[in-house]
Amino acid sequence: MLHLNHRFNSKFIQSTVIQMPALEVKCAFKTYRSHNRQAFKAVDGVSLSIQRGQIYGLLGPNGAGKSTLIGMISGAIKPDPDTGGISIFGHSVLSEREKAKNLLGVVPQEVVVEPAFSVEEVLYYFSGMYGVPVRERGPRIKHALEALGLADKLKEKARFLSGGMKRRLMIAKAILHQPKLLILDEPTAGVDVELRQRIWELVRELNRAGTTIIFTTHYLEEAEQLCEAMTVINKGKVIKQGRVREIQQEFSQNLISFELFDRQVPHLEGVRAVGTEYEFVYTDLAEDMTRILAHYGNNLKTIHNESASLEKVFLELTKEGAIPQASGGTP
Repeated sequence: MLHLNHRFNSKFIQSTVIQMPALEVKCAFKTYRSHNRQAFKAVDGVSLSIQRGQIYGLLGPNGAGKSTLIGMISGAIKPDPDTGGISIFGHSVLSEREKAKNLLGVVPQEVVVEPAFSVEEVLYYFSGMYGVPVRERGPRIKHALEALGLADKLKEKARFLSGGMKRRLMIAKAILHQPKLLILDEPTAGVDVELRQRIWELVRELNRAGTTIIFTTHYLEEAEQLCEAMTVINKGKVIKQGRVREIQQEFSQNLISFELFDRQVPHLEGVRAVGTEYEFVYTDLAEDMTRILAHYGNNLKTIHNESASLEKVFLELTKEGAIPQASGGTP
């Protein structure tokens, strides 16, 4: 179990910011133009209202517009002029850029480290960049590295760290100034199971300490485990947003879901493949469960009847022909 230092925790909890959304995005647009001036809307009318204290999932397939939206929130990408506004705890990322920046930490998907410097030097530099007082930099660096299991790497050159350690260093850089809003863009991509669990634990620990977290991931079980609410975007548009459990319930039907060891077998009529699972709409649960057990026998890997998995919801929402939802609701 990770334990953030009490002094580190208390900094997160202290706040003079009145109750308001941690992040509010109002009808955001970002248009790119090709060399022949053809317009492409990477973000097309996206609205979000994320309440403070949430772990919030931002999901979508590759090219959906997630990274562009994160860039707009962080101030790295300028939104189109007709964007309604983007604010972090009430501070506009355009007109109050410094205030907004100091409330935000971003861990990008790409692992970027400063190879010529030690872990301590890297973190000291980023502490200064975010205005952390000199007397507080050492203790904050120590606390962050202890929380991330990197305390023994303080003097090591960043280039000699393993891939997983570099990713943890990226997280340390983002939390040194103790942001109230932390965006983690695919933080567990390409890491092993042990490190993934460690990052999950850190996310929960930071959230318990008061940090609002936006979490993007391709591992849908992560969103299912960690996130209270989510927005799914595709082709630049919001196609669904709300509380995770309510969305799952909405997509649940009278279904029996099961997995097979050998997928190359004849199926019962009415069985359909959804991701790694198969689904069957039942009319009588006991009778139809018995039919499936009799037909597939020892080839059944798992079988259950419960709410729809996020994988099923995601596949349904992002398939061709899915209708975008009017964005702007508050989960």
